[in-house]
Amino acid sequence: MVIYLFRDKNNDDIFAFSTDVTGCSIPPAAATTEWMFIEALDTLKFPEPWDIGDFQYVLDELQVSGFYLFQGEFIEPAPLGRSKPAGLVRH
Repeated sequence: MVIYLFRDKNNDDIFAFSTDVTGCSIPPAAATTEWMFIEALDTLKFPEPWDIGDFQYVLDELQVSGFYLFQGEFIEPAPLGRSKPAGLVRH
């Protein structure tokens, strides 16, 4: 399953996953929300140390509503030789 990551242009720590590449199904998080596409993620190819089970709640919500809103931040890639991948930290 491919899911799409969006970020609120007006709030750097508000994100959403959507099953729709356009993001049209994502409601605004605030009156000023403008969703910006970030990337497509293949749920069958999560980087280690994560696997699909770590995101099962999110995937379940996506199947029901088509979107999942969350607050988070981007983390910097770890130096070479470290196992922690770049990505999002959920709050």
